[in-house]
Amino acid sequence: MTQQPNPFAPHWLIRDITIATHRTLVGPGGLLFLGDSLVEGFYWSSLGGLPVLNAGYFGIWTEELEPKVARLLKSAQPSIGVLLVGTNDAKKGSSEESIAAAAEHFERVVRHFEDAGVPFVAVTPPPIEPSKRLSNFYLADSMESLSRRILRIVDGRAAAILDLQKDFADPDGAARAGITTDGIHLSAEAYRLLHDMLETTIAAVTAWRGHERGQSARL
Repeated sequence: MTQQPNPFAPHWLIRDITIATHRTLVGPGGLLFLGDSLVEGFYWSSLGGLPVLNAGYFGIWTEELEPKVARLLKSAQPSIGVLLVGTNDAKKGSSEESIAAAAEHFERVVRHFEDAGVPFVAVTPPPIEPSKRLSNFYLADSMESLSRRILRIVDGRAAAILDLQKDFADPDGAARAGITTDGIHLSAEAYRLLHDMLETTIAAVTAWRGHERGQSARL
């Protein structure tokens, strides 16, 4: 069977070039924000007082992101990372087997952060907002299943966890009205909420790490 070309490959190449250029402006010690289009659409340039290197790739899924992580950690030399990926693993046609495979790749991503000694904030994919343009292209059960697996993987390993699958949900588990523009991609309101959550979380994590370093220096 002839393998079909990846329709996202040209965009990912452009993103690689853009990220490499932006990396020289951010410099070492910044914040590396890794993930899919939900990350690429994040438009703030700093979080918790740290410059942000946005390494979001429209359309990417966990298996395809995983090989990029070690390279980005080595080249960017961030002081902290934020990881939000998995939305595109829950597309229509996904199964519990494919979600389990995605979780295995997510585990490898986490190990890349651990090997590099870079703390990270894990963010679960948000829920789907029903009755919108892209809602039927994704499976709510798969998104929820992957989010549960992510939470288990990062428990005790992430510096902090933001569970958007819960925080952006209505009482029925779907995304609250207005959280997305098309059922999947975040609205301006949701991005402001995410920014504020990350701002508070990153500031707390960096303050705690600074206190830990200070305590170690006095021992």
